[in-house]
This record gives sequence, structure tokens and C-alpha cells, in this order.
Amino acid sequence: SNFDQLRDLEANFMSEVCKDVQREPQLLPLSGEKFELRSTNTAAEARLDISARGIWNTVDKTFFDVRVFHPGAESNKICKTIDAAFEKHEEEKKRTCNRRILE
Repeated sequence: SNFDQLRDLEANFMSEVCKDVQREPQLLPLSGEKFELRSTNTAAEARLDISARGIWNTVDKTFFDVRVFHPGAESNKICKTIDAAFEKHEEEKKRTCNRRILE
């Protein structure tokens, strides 16, 4: 799919400068954790699109969740600017994954 091609292209670029680049890394299993937001992805097989070491420092693993969207789509009409559309999608992704990764 076009999405897979975009994800793979980004991962290939990261491989040039980062270590331990992985496509669709599975998140660690949960062991009873409760999250404030109900939108947090608690699925046993939860994955993100890319992970890599060497983004912010040489040790920490950074996770990326790629989203492709059309700024003119009906669901984006509420956004007054392209920046607002990017922020909307970024916040949606954060609500789904951030707490699970950071905690």
C-alpha cells in the first residue's frame, strides 16, 4: 500500500543515521496498567510504525507513528489552517499511544 511504502521509505532514511531501526515494533505487553484516557491503545498486539535509537541520544528508543491525511478531506474541514490539521492529527495519535509508551 502507499502507506507501507511511505513508512518503509522513512525507516530506510532513518537507517542511514540511526541504530536499531525497526518497522512495526510491538509495544511491551501490559500487566494491569490503567490509563487516564480511554482512547489509549491497550490491545495486546499494539504496534507503532517505526522505532529507532539515536534520534535524541544514542541510548533511548524513539517511536514513530506515521499518519497520512488529506487536508481537504471532510474530517479536516474544522481545521482553519494546514498547521491546525497537523496538530489535530498529532494530538489524536498522542491520545492513542503516548501514555502507553512513556509509562
